[in-house]
Amino acid sequence: MSPEAVQQFIIGPFFGLATNTVMAILCLVTFLLYRHYRPLGTLFLFYLFLTGFFLGFIIYRFQRSPESILFGYRICDAALALLPGSWVWFASAILNEKPGRLCWTVTGLSLLFALLALFGQGPWLFGLPLQPHPAAIHVLRPQSKLLHPLISLFGLVICIDYFWVVSVRLSRFKGKRPVYLLPFGIGLLLWFLGGIHDALQSLGVVILINDKILWFASFWLSIFLTIAIALHYRSLEQTVRETRDVFERFVPSAYLRRIATDGLQSIRLGEADQQDVTVLCCDIHGFTPLSEKISPSQLISFINQVLERINKVVARHGGVIDKFLGDAVLCIFEGMDSAQRAVACGVDVLAALRSFNAEKSGRTQQEVKIGIGLHTGPVILGTIGSSDRMDSTVVGLTVNLAKRLEELTRPLAVDMLISSEVASRLPSQHTYRFRELGEVSVRGSSTPLSIVEVYEQNEPRVRDLKDQIRPIMAEGLELFRAGRLEEALPKFQEAQSIHPQDVVLSLLMGSLRKALDQGQRIKGVALLDLG
Repeated sequence: MSPEAVQQFIIGPFFGLATNTVMAILCLVTFLLYRHYRPLGTLFLFYLFLTGFFLGFIIYRFQRSPESILFGYRICDAALALLPGSWVWFASAILNEKPGRLCWTVTGLSLLFALLALFGQGPWLFGLPLQPHPAAIHVLRPQSKLLHPLISLFGLVICIDYFWVVSVRLSRFKGKRPVYLLPFGIGLLLWFLGGIHDALQSLGVVILINDKILWFASFWLSIFLTIAIALHYRSLEQTVRETRDVFERFVPSAYLRRIATDGLQSIRLGEADQQDVTVLCCDIHGFTPLSEKISPSQLISFINQVLERINKVVARHGGVIDKFLGDAVLCIFEGMDSAQRAVACGVDVLAALRSFNAEKSGRTQQEVKIGIGLHTGPVILGTIGSSDRMDSTVVGLTVNLAKRLEELTRPLAVDMLISSEVASRLPSQHTYRFRELGEVSVRGSSTPLSIVEVYEQNEPRVRDLKDQIRPIMAEGLELFRAGRLEEALPKFQEAQSIHPQDVVLSLLMGSLRKALDQGQRIKGVALLDLG
């Protein structure tokens, strides 16, 4: 061929060869980094086959010798036969579908035609002597009465078929349309039009230019498939963000940092992590009577409003809600200052509920009361359940004791109880109103648990009374623990004369009198008898 012919017929395909080679290498490297992303693997195959197509096209168009022309033509048609196979796998990957019968059929035909193109002999497949191209006398090509038209027809049929599939998907899709299908469809349409043009030109019908343009359409198809991948990946990232945001509404982020260190897909049954936390458990009192007075929808709405108030307070103090257990809430607080933040949260929750009662009690004729229990210690954060149904949770003795303290708020007629472990971790300069209530035996603990009432949010009159009797109670408890029961009883009687309605004082005095009547010499604990 003359230099002018070489420039005319080789420069464009050579640019396509160089571009697709670079894109194939970049795609392979990216796929090795993100092997879980299927469309990248299928896109690499497409780039690889298209690179082979351009390579064969260039070798064939150089027209160096009959053997090189035949060799280039074989490579070009073999790559052309493999392209439809890459499209169907690309489509299944980008649509997130399992390869079906059509996909495997097209793949099988692609491989069959590619093998025939590479190794077929004779004028019906590929053979010599060369013959002039119908549309360009100066260009020679091998004889192929059957295989080359069959490969071209195969590519056109699969191309228009998947263009139709993409068009139907876009038209029927409800909700947010998958925009990544649009460039895929445009690329297929361009390739189809280029193939029709070249097929007509081979028959001597010139429409646009007197030369092949399929290489040009193939170049643009590669560009549009790349755009489709970019849009698809962006769509997946957005979906993952939305999924993570929704997931974190059900699984606390504090858990995810420990049980899903490598992403949500890394969560496995039995993943666990242990640490020291402060657990806050609160429960709505009088839930059953309330449910009998209002309709189910009103009840759910009412409970959700209460829980929404609690959630905002917990979040403000850096806590994490582990579970909503009907009308109960289980929260955890992490860090060195977890006890301080948990106590502050409990006080503010009581304040928020008092405000809520002022706003809502007129509608339901029911005042919301809650009990709060706090304990600090080691817990296990992990996943439990089965391989089909998992849940994240926090378990351990600390959780159980926090729940027991919350349950004790009812018989003791108090709003908030904390264990002595929580009280000991508070800074010495704290300003919360506390009073020790002695020890109590609870399920799950082999030794009595020392409990403390936080009465910061009591009514002013009750708060003042408790302020007055607190030092007297402290003396009585000290005498009780020392085993000096006869001396402790007058202290509790003095306190009761100031605050007769104090249920805790009545229980302490009952325990003390029972011990005196039975001649027991209790020492080391001031045991509350809740029996």
